[in-house]
Amino acid sequence: MNKTRYGFAFMLGAIAIGMNHTATAADTVEPITATADIDWSKLQLTATGVDESVPTVQYRDQHTSVSSNAWSNTSSETNFRSVNNWTDTAQTNADAGTAYASAIASTLDFSGAAVSGESGNANSSGNRSVNFSLDGPGVLTVTVPYTLTLTGDTSGCYYCYGDRASVSANASFHSYGDNGSSDSYSNTSFSLYNDYWHASPDSQSGTLVFGIFASGAGTGSLTFNFDLAAGGGSVNPIPEPESYAMLLAGLGLIGMMMRRRKISRIA
Repeated sequence: MNKTRYGFAFMLGAIAIGMNHTATAADTVEPITATADIDWSKLQLTATGVDESVPTVQYRDQHTSVSSNAWSNTSSETNFRSVNNWTDTAQTNADAGTAYASAIASTLDFSGAAVSGESGNANSSGNRSVNFSLDGPGVLTVTVPYTLTLTGDTSGCYYCYGDRASVSANASFHSYGDNGSSDSYSNTSFSLYNDYWHASPDSQSGTLVFGIFASGAGTGSLTFNFDLAAGGGSVNPIPEPESYAMLLAGLGLIGMMMRRRKISRIA
C-alpha cells in the first residue's frame, strides 16, 4: 500500500513539473510598445455665431497632468506630475527593469509611451483640460490631430490582455437665461488594442473633432486624454502538445495502478 501511495505521489509530481515547465517555456513574448501623440501645435478652437455675429470665448483654468508607472517581478515605480497651465513642460518617467513607461506634455506636443518586456507591465496617461465662457449663441468647434501606435506580438499569450493605445476628448456646455437653460455635450475617441483573440493595426492617425452648440451665454469645459498600457501578464496556461502527452500518460499509469489495486483486493 505504501508503494502505491509513493508511486501515486511521484507521478503527480512529475506531471506538475512537466506542466509548470511548459508554462514557463511559453512565458516569453515579444515586447509591447504603445504610444500616443496629440499634436498640440495644430490645435484649433473655432467659434462661429448666429446671424453673422461671432460670440466671444474666454478660456481659464488650464490644467495638465501626466502619470507613468511600471512594474515587474523585481521592482516597480510610479510618477505623477501636474501643472496649472498648458505652457509649462511636465514630464514623468517610470522604470522597473524589464518594463518602462514614460509620459510628456509640453507646449508643442501632448504625448506618452509605454513599453513592456517579458513579465512586465507599463502604463502611461495624460489629461489636459480648460474651462471657458461664451457670451452668446453659436458653435465652438475643436480639432486636433493624433497618432497612435501599438506594436508587439501577444498571440502566444493567453493571459495577455489590456494592451492598448487610446486618445479621447470631450466638451460640455451649460447655457442659461431668463427664459430657461440648455446643455450641450460631445465626445470622440479612438483606440488600438491587442489580446489573445484580436490584434489591431500597428498604427492609426486622424483628427479628434468635437464641440458644443450654445443656445445662449454660458460656461463649459474641454478635456483631452491619452491612455496607454503595455503588458498584462505573459504566462500561457494552455499546455503544449508534449504536455498533453505527459498528462495523459501519467493519468493512464495512475489508472492502471488503481485498477491493479482493486483487483488485488478482490482476490
